[in-house]
Amino acid sequence: MKIGKIVIDPGHGGHDTGTIGPNGLEEKDLVLDVGRRLGKLLETRLGAEVVYTRKNDTFIPLETRTAVANQARADLFVSIHANSSRDPDARGVETYYLNFTHSAEALEVAARENAVSEKSIYELRDLVKKIALKEKIEESREFAGDVQESLHSGLASKSPAIRDRGVKKAPFIVLIGANMPSILAEISFVSNPTDEHRLATSEYRQRIAESLYRGIAKYVNGLSGVKVASKMDKGAVQ
Repeated sequence: MKIGKIVIDPGHGGHDTGTIGPNGLEEKDLVLDVGRRLGKLLETRLGAEVVYTRKNDTFIPLETRTAVANQARADLFVSIHANSSRDPDARGVETYYLNFTHSAEALEVAARENAVSEKSIYELRDLVKKIALKEKIEESREFAGDVQESLHSGLASKSPAIRDRGVKKAPFIVLIGANMPSILAEISFVSNPTDEHRLATSEYRQRIAESLYRGIAKYVNGLSGVKVASKMDKGAVQ
């Protein structure tokens, strides 16, 4: 199974700035830059066709973003965001896939990222119930695991204090309805002054893009390995 097409979804855009750091760094600008860097790596190193939900500072409704991926018949969907906390010392990276959760912290992140949608939390619950029946949940969880591991190890090599906040599940509207494995990566806390300073630099953004790339490549290579193995098994049986 060759992964031919990957959709990169830089969060927010236009009037929706996302999180704004203590020194004014806007999430929408940060994730657009990281998304473009990641796209270049996927095209040049993996040979994938990359589709962006936005290429500039425009607002795209959350529900439209997965529709773009489905229309493009994409193989993977990656939404890129930056985190925020009332605790200025909060640090680290985490990767989400779509599912129910009882975690107050995960629900808070989802509520923040879902803020621009018209849907109520009750509508959301019904929507997620329908989606939870699809097999993409398990694939998305594995995909999130590979990306989270690479994202943390790639950043912690130079910034050991970066916490591995793990793989989490939450009802993100931007992931609802995707016909392919889909994840949402929170690449750092813009609300942390030290990390905001780092996130403003080209070097750190490139390191994030490289780390995301490695996670995606690991998942893709794992998929092709599984497919090859299953073909070999069939051949042996025959």
